[in-house]
Amino acid sequence: MVTSFVLKVASRCNLNCSYCYMYNLGDKTYLKQPKFMSIHTIKTFAEKLSRYSTENGLKAFQIVFHGGEPLLFPKEFYKESVRIFTETLNDSYFDFVIQTNGVGLDEDWYALFDELNIRVGISMDGPKEYHDKYRVFHNGKGSYDEVRHAIQIGLDKGMHGVLSVVNLNITPRELYQEFKNLNIPSFNLLLPDGHFDKLPDDILPEKINTHGYTPFADWLIELFQIWKNDPDRPNMRFFKTLIQLVAGEEVGDQMVGLKKNGVAVVETNGNLEVADSIRACYEGITRNNINIHTHEIAAILEDPLFDVYINSHQMVNAKCLHCPIYEICGGGFLLNRYSNEKGFDNPTIYCHDMIKLVSYIQNDLIDSLPEEVCEEMQLTRVSYDDIVQELENINEGFPQQEIKEKLLAYSLA
Repeated sequence: MVTSFVLKVASRCNLNCSYCYMYNLGDKTYLKQPKFMSIHTIKTFAEKLSRYSTENGLKAFQIVFHGGEPLLFPKEFYKESVRIFTETLNDSYFDFVIQTNGVGLDEDWYALFDELNIRVGISMDGPKEYHDKYRVFHNGKGSYDEVRHAIQIGLDKGMHGVLSVVNLNITPRELYQEFKNLNIPSFNLLLPDGHFDKLPDDILPEKINTHGYTPFADWLIELFQIWKNDPDRPNMRFFKTLIQLVAGEEVGDQMVGLKKNGVAVVETNGNLEVADSIRACYEGITRNNINIHTHEIAAILEDPLFDVYINSHQMVNAKCLHCPIYEICGGGFLLNRYSNEKGFDNPTIYCHDMIKLVSYIQNDLIDSLPEEVCEEMQLTRVSYDDIVQELENINEGFPQQEIKEKLLAYSLA
């Protein structure tokens, strides 16, 4: 069931980040949409959400204000939007979040978000040298100084945390020390967007998913060691989620675990779509005719791509079903499995990285717990080498033909 909605309130941005899936990975369909979401669209969505809530017995929702850059909108828009949601669904709980690049985020904005109970997340990519290489204004100037200022004034004003994309050119120690120096209470990491035909810059095409080539795992394992050994460590959701999954807890998100993806995107024109980063597969892949001005929210469940997306941890490549860490990795993020030849019927481009990272964390957890606890939790040691060898000897026979056809449907071959 969808309970989290990402509102793309602005389809334009004041930055021009080189790796951005919205503007720099090939999909230009945003140019055909309104630059900003109207209050009329917010009202219509809230009314449809109220009916959806009643029909499905739902009482809690997450609303994420996103973009483009959401701070391009005036403050009055957020006051009115929150009022509409809380009055239209007056018996529901809302977790309001805004994800911003931080440029222009000042004390007045923080005061507003505190008043409206909107949690603030800021995107930042490490020390100035690295951040300013990727997260730049349209004139090429780096945005580090503005973002650092936004973080510093937000530390005692409700800033929720920082979101970063893994950059192998930054040492884990440098990145961690940067966040420690800024006193950031919480941060999370994303693997770079990309797929087999549009790989991130730091991946060597000829080595992808070959034995021993695990650059992202090696980087993340080093960061994990630094984080674990810090008695005053900040919250780090990616590592905590993996630890919980290894321990057998039913957690997860669109990246890992076996939970269904209960997230939908509302575009500036009211279109209901899957996670917008999927558009990096090819131009127009996320586009459909489902719009909250003409459809109920449940209509998105009839969209073939949304079917694959919401069930992406169950609709996986054959080898994933045989993998010992499948219940933890969940096949990885849907975008990272795409290829022009086979659609989504591939292991993730980070397959070997995830096998090595999860193996390390599982073995580390075993070393940290008494033997009887490990036995009770049914935790056993795992080996990257053994898992890779096991998977190499598997002949594809799964998944069911119906699932395979759904995964292959997005092939361009």
